[in-house]
Amino acid sequence: MSIKAFSKKTIYRHLVAKYINDLKVDIDPRKKTIIALNHFYDQDLRALQKANTEYNIVIIDAPRLVRGAKLYYSDPVIALTAPYTDEPKSNRKNWNRECEYIFNLLEKKFSCDLIITGSDVFWWVRELIHVAREHDTKTIVLDKEGIRTPYAFIQEAKRIKDFTPFISDHIFVWSERQKRFWKNAGAADTDITIVGQPRSDLFFSEKRTEVDEFFPHPQPLVCLFSYHDDAYVPPKMARDEGINWRKMKRESHDCFSQLAAENPGYNFVIKTHPQQSDLEILKSDYNMENLKVIGGASVANELIQRSELIIAFQTTSIIEALMLGKKIIYTAWDPNYDNLLPHLIPLHNAGGMVIAKSLEQFKEVCQNYFTGDELLFDFSDIEVSRRKDFVGEYLFQPDGLVSTRFFKEISQYLR
Repeated sequence: MSIKAFSKKTIYRHLVAKYINDLKVDIDPRKKTIIALNHFYDQDLRALQKANTEYNIVIIDAPRLVRGAKLYYSDPVIALTAPYTDEPKSNRKNWNRECEYIFNLLEKKFSCDLIITGSDVFWWVRELIHVAREHDTKTIVLDKEGIRTPYAFIQEAKRIKDFTPFISDHIFVWSERQKRFWKNAGAADTDITIVGQPRSDLFFSEKRTEVDEFFPHPQPLVCLFSYHDDAYVPPKMARDEGINWRKMKRESHDCFSQLAAENPGYNFVIKTHPQQSDLEILKSDYNMENLKVIGGASVANELIQRSELIIAFQTTSIIEALMLGKKIIYTAWDPNYDNLLPHLIPLHNAGGMVIAKSLEQFKEVCQNYFTGDELLFDFSDIEVSRRKDFVGEYLFQPDGLVSTRFFKEISQYLR
């Protein structure tokens, strides 16, 4: 090991110890403790916290805690383009040693009776799962990726099965559809339980005004959910053919900015994906008194709940907005859209929203909305029924009790 590499790993250990030592969580010694690894699913964990009555829940900022894992793994394994076991055994063993160190610090401060993670395919979590098991602590997955495309059902499931097969003790999913995905990926039927989407509980249990802090005045909200340039494009097509949504994305963002300029009586939000790489660029390009770009994973539910109009493309947020009966414009005019349709989430089949098949149509629908013409959002009973059925396919019983069902199931996995 080089002196530079040794120094980085030594510094990392120091930062891990400091991070855990600085965590301020009230612990009731009479209760079991759950360690929740937060990898960009703040809202699901917030829903669990609100429903929790029986356990101590310690939420860990996973990207911060395990950032040192990159010192031990190669790029193909990190990018999930190579099997996890392709990483030399010595590297995995060395990271396992660091995970032992992390686990012991958490155990000493909080106790670790159960670990919750959003996925076990991450290169950084697999050794931690092994370490926890050696300490008689189980790991369960609360799947945060509940919406899988037709492409993912085949290719992504195969990649997981071949490269990072399921190793946790159980997985909880949003729907029967998602259960089928994990069975395709190699998980046993008995290792999968359907509970629904935890963060949907928040639509029933809270009304937040966090977004108002971004603006001088509270006003009616309009939200555009932004996305990665290659969102849901099959990786090979994105890589080899350079296919992306960049043109439509820019056009919709520019139009949205114009709407903000023309309608000062509304606040406009461009909400980026939590891991969207162009966040800072968008913040620079789209910044007005009544237009803000917001990142992170904590305000999406509030935006869906409070927005009077939602503009989006290929996102779970559309399904959640459909559940609430929101006014939605689905952007679908990119020249690549029709060719890629078999690989995408079939949102075009959902009733109860406007599908903009051209930029001109998009502009017209938006202009009509802001001049008071909402006839396009007046849907028939048949379309409303289609909307309800579509939501049900992806979200099992969004009734405000998903977290309660989850807690009823997990007692058997606690140490």
